[in-house]
Amino acid sequence: MDLKDIDALIIKLNQELNLIKNAKELEGFRLKYLARKGELNDCFEKLKELSVEQKRVFGPKLNTCKKELEQRFKEKQSLFDKVTEEFFFDYTLPGKKKEIGSLHPTTLTYRHIISVFNSFGFEIFESNDIESEYYNFDSLNIEKNHPARDMWDTFWLDKKYILPIGSKKDEFKSINLLLKTHTSPAEMRFMEKNNPPIRMVNMGKVFRYEATDARHEFQLHQLEGLMIGDDISLCNFKSIITGMTRKIIGQKDLKVRLRPSYFPFVSPGLEVDVECFKCHGKGSKCSLCSNSGWIEMMGAGMTHPNLYKFAKWDRYNYQGFAFGLGVERFAMLKYQIPDIRVFNSGDLRFTKQF
Repeated sequence: MDLKDIDALIIKLNQELNLIKNAKELEGFRLKYLARKGELNDCFEKLKELSVEQKRVFGPKLNTCKKELEQRFKEKQSLFDKVTEEFFFDYTLPGKKKEIGSLHPTTLTYRHIISVFNSFGFEIFESNDIESEYYNFDSLNIEKNHPARDMWDTFWLDKKYILPIGSKKDEFKSINLLLKTHTSPAEMRFMEKNNPPIRMVNMGKVFRYEATDARHEFQLHQLEGLMIGDDISLCNFKSIITGMTRKIIGQKDLKVRLRPSYFPFVSPGLEVDVECFKCHGKGSKCSLCSNSGWIEMMGAGMTHPNLYKFAKWDRYNYQGFAFGLGVERFAMLKYQIPDIRVFNSGDLRFTKQF
């Protein structure tokens, strides 16, 4: 090693330091030259091999070189730190895409169904999630010991609502409350407040204490419909429901069938089924329709005459039909969703598709 080599090294290091443009390159420079195993430290190791006279010449030169580089390194480092702290906007960079929210498929289906019923002249009626035993069962022709109460697995509330009756303050009545098991109580509440002819639809949550699977949930949305007039018949029901179902799902040739069933508040009672979209009616190894080829969409029927008696109407002058449908069932059919449980899963990968 001689003095010329050190001078050349100083020039080289200063030139490289001047060409550095960012913090990443500066860190590379530090590791290469100023770190413990860097080239500058190698020069200090070589000093051990020199004589005392040579150390007196090259030692101070190396110390001065190292101090100057460390000083320049710190200045350069503080400069880059300052640049990163300052606000900098590069107009040439591509813009960042914002996350755009979307409506839940249940909401989309509900709004679509409502728009279809509105076009047929049906009025929207809202009701509560918490219902009394009277409106959920008694007023719908379901007596206290009626076996039909077993059709609904009910969530009963612990506390009873105390309602004052009569003119005296010391007279009270205990009312059993529950989470409504169906939207049918809206029928009686609407009939008590309105006179025929009527066309009404009501949507809300219903709660049932039952096991969940691909087709059943303990919490879901239902839509209740009621149409009463002077000469409403089962033919009117079949025509309206078939047309509405096809319009809601968006399939003009959708197969719809009616089959006999039983509900205490209608007579006769009906079930409305549509062809399974997954197996297209074949029913072969299909978990969605349980190998039947059909999906149950709603329960319906002609309004039972006893309901007119509860509403204080003349039971001989009017007739009509009622129906209740599962909103999620329609959404499953419309968007070809094979499992009802994904609606309440909270999985963003599912909701972002809509």
